[in-house]
Amino acid sequence: MLVVLNPRSNAGTALRRWEPVESVLRARHPDLTVELPADAQHATELVRAAVTRPKPPPVLVAAGGDGMVNLVLNALMDPATDRPRAVGSTLGAVGLGSSNDFHKPVPHSARVGSIPVRIDAARADLVDVGKASVLLADGTRAVRYFLLNASMGLVAAGNHSFNQAAGLIGWLKSRSVDAAILATALATIATHRPLPVAVRGDDWMHAAPITNIGVLKSVHFAGGMHYDTAVTRADGRFDVNIWAEAGRLRTLGLVAGLYAGRFRRSRLAVCYRDSVVELRPDRPAPLELDGEITMVESARLEVLPRVLKVCAA
Repeated sequence: MLVVLNPRSNAGTALRRWEPVESVLRARHPDLTVELPADAQHATELVRAAVTRPKPPPVLVAAGGDGMVNLVLNALMDPATDRPRAVGSTLGAVGLGSSNDFHKPVPHSARVGSIPVRIDAARADLVDVGKASVLLADGTRAVRYFLLNASMGLVAAGNHSFNQAAGLIGWLKSRSVDAAILATALATIATHRPLPVAVRGDDWMHAAPITNIGVLKSVHFAGGMHYDTAVTRADGRFDVNIWAEAGRLRTLGLVAGLYAGRFRRSRLAVCYRDSVVELRPDRPAPLELDGEITMVESARLEVLPRVLKVCAA
């Protein structure tokens, strides 16, 4: 078992939070190896070197937040085949981040102390992977993979602000992640404008300006919010949840409802299900993939059904 740990996760608290988990893992897995990469590029190189060995580690564990899970996923996946680079590789995770949406819902048995873990390779499940083929703002093309969701609009703008937090929000982030998320949401709603974006599925199209669009493989996002739509990790479809254009107060009401898991009955909710979705904003816009932001001219999102083994909780 190889653990790739982001020591900077959750305002630099990851190493302290990792200690009790490490003792449990070492008792169960005497062959455990832990790597602390210097940066994202180093982490990618470590994963790719590991999975191209003659005997790659059977389990790769991303220890950190959702961004670390996304990084390990993208290092593991091969764009030439849309499959893991090492046949039979299983992805696990230890939730040391601020949101840990990858782990939700978290059963009590899937914690070490307060830390959520997905490390049971014996009961691993095959899950869908989202593939984003994007035209970047600089005119180049790239492929990115995701396990939770893609978004464009308000949520992507909020994630971008949270990731780049400075000033008051940066200060809050170092002391209370929940308070920082709330402050970021309020600040983003106050300044956000509806985004003109053409959204196309297999047999439908939505061309009106939007407040947000979420293309989901998990209903959980942005820490405490969650949708009440039907997507599962292995059903071969996305939930496509659009927030229609709205003023600040109505948007604030929708966000409050999402903290309680209410979306479909909102007058702002427009819902589709599909396996392929194309997004074409009228200008380069942030595309969020599992909390990570990329500026894109356009994106084609598709489901790769049941291509990755993920440890059970």
